[in-house]
This record gives sequence, C-alpha cells and structure tokens, in this order.
Amino acid sequence: MSTPSPGAAPAETQAPVPTCGNCGVMLQGDFCHLCGQPVRGLVRHFSSIIGDFFDTVFDLDSRMARTVGPLLFRPGWLTLRYFEGQRMRYVSPVRLFFFCCVLAFLMLRFVMDMDGAININADSAKTAAEASVPATQDAPREPLRMIAFGGEYWDEQTNPVHIGWLPQVANDALNRLIGRAMHNLEQVRDDPRRLSEAFLQNLPQALFLLLPLFALLLKLFYLFARRLYMEHLIVALHSHAFLCAALLLLAMLGMMGSWMDTWLGGAVGTGLSWLKAAVLIWMPLYLLLMQKRVYGQGWPLTLVKYMALGTIYWVLISVVTVAALAFSLVAM
Repeated sequence: MSTPSPGAAPAETQAPVPTCGNCGVMLQGDFCHLCGQPVRGLVRHFSSIIGDFFDTVFDLDSRMARTVGPLLFRPGWLTLRYFEGQRMRYVSPVRLFFFCCVLAFLMLRFVMDMDGAININADSAKTAAEASVPATQDAPREPLRMIAFGGEYWDEQTNPVHIGWLPQVANDALNRLIGRAMHNLEQVRDDPRRLSEAFLQNLPQALFLLLPLFALLLKLFYLFARRLYMEHLIVALHSHAFLCAALLLLAMLGMMGSWMDTWLGGAVGTGLSWLKAAVLIWMPLYLLLMQKRVYGQGWPLTLVKYMALGTIYWVLISVVTVAALAFSLVAM
C-alpha cells in the first residue's frame, strides 16, 4: 500500500451537494422540483432582494408589452397561444383581467373626479356672479316617496314592509335597508355624483361574478366541443380583459377630447370622437372574431351562437347592474 509523498498536493475535497431545506431532495435549480420551495429566501442581503424585485417588475413589463398588442388587435390569439402551452411569454389571463379591470375603473373614477372639479368651479363662478342678486327663499323640498303598498307610502314606523313568511327580525332588517336607501336617495338628489361613485366602486365585483357565469354559458353552447370548463374560463378572462382595456381607452379618449375642446378647439375633439366610435364598433366585432377563431365553427353557426350568447349575457349584465346599483344605494 503506497502512501502519498510529503510534498504531494492534497486531494481536492468534493463540494457538498445542495439539498432542499424543506424536504431534503437534491436541488437541480433555483426551485425544488419536489416541493417547489425556492432556494433563495428572504434571509439574505437586502440589496439582493431589491434586485430580485426589479427583475420581476421588468420581466412583467416585457411580458405586458408582448401581451397588450394581441389583446387589443388580434382576437383570440392570446387564448390559442395559451391553449398551445405558451404561458410564460405573456401575462396570465387572471392577472391580465385584474390589471385591465383595475386600470379601467381607476381611470373612470379619475375622469369623474375631473368632471366634478370642473362642475364645482362652474358652480362657484355662477354663485359669485349671482351674489349681487337678492336671494329668494327656496320652497321646502318634498321628501322622496317611491315605495307604496296598501294604498299608502312606505314608512318605517307607520307603514313598514311586512312579509308574512319572514321572521320579524328579517322584516326589521329589510325595513332598515329600505330606510337607508331612501335616505341615500335624498342625498343623491342633491349630489348625483355620490351614486355614480358608489356604483363604480361595486361594479368590478359584479364583473368578477359574471366571469364564471359567462364561462358556464360558453360550456353549454359548445357542449360538444370537448373543451374543459377551465378552457372556457380562459376565453372569458381574455374577452373581459379586452372589454376592460377598451373601456379604459374610451375613458382616456373622452378625457382627452374634453381637454382638446378646451385648449385646441373642436377639430381635434372631432377626431377623437371618431376614434371613440371606432372603438365602440371594434368591441362587438372583436368578440365575434374571437369566438370564431377560438372555437373554429362555421360562420352561420357562430353568428347564431354569438347572438344568443350576447342576448343572454346582456340580460345577466342588466340584472347584475341593477343589483350593484341597489347595493350602492344601501352601502353609500
């Protein structure tokens, strides 16, 4: 048995194999292939965490840049790419819908606030101009009376709503809700913007409720297409993301048109009005082309299903809108 000579270099020690701190499996990348835990946790230098954050943001920006164009101008293209397995190059359908929905309603709220500020300034100028005119005492406003049954108007004390099969606790709660809605209607009569603001606040939740219903309608109308419900849900997410993006574009064009009319005259505002009309025409046409390209049926059958789906969905939108409006009156 030979022994290493004193001058020989020591044998290199083998580096330890990295393992997952959660399940102990040998690691082959930045994530454990068994449990999914990332190798890099939060217990490290803060500068590296900031670097990861900016990498994520810029990666999202690059995916968003690749996603926005097809979303707006190529009906059904993103959906078909998702079905083919190209899921990392583009923003996910859920995130895309959430992003477009939030931006659209924030822009609508901003436009409403801008219009309110303009109206307030106009009212202030009108008040200042009329300051020299002797004020006349306004006649007292009649209270709102909108609910009547049994030949008399509703009153929480003298003529409340009473449903026989409901317990008294439920009837009391119902009358309190009616009283609150009537009180809020009194305030809306003085400031209509309050109802619009409350309605815009509740409408996104209504859209989230409509998404699975629309996917279910697609499942029923394309029952023999042998597609999973989740595939129809992807179609619903992409179509609603487009509608929110179009709504965002309409709000931006409307705001720009108001500014252009004020500062540059009517010619530019007229051009923006034509753009708004083009967006309004493109919205239903986009949905028709998307339905044709994703499901691949002939034009006659696609048109029949498109009209039937559109009719049913508009009824659902109307019901949900009225419900959101009623909820807004109570929740103001």
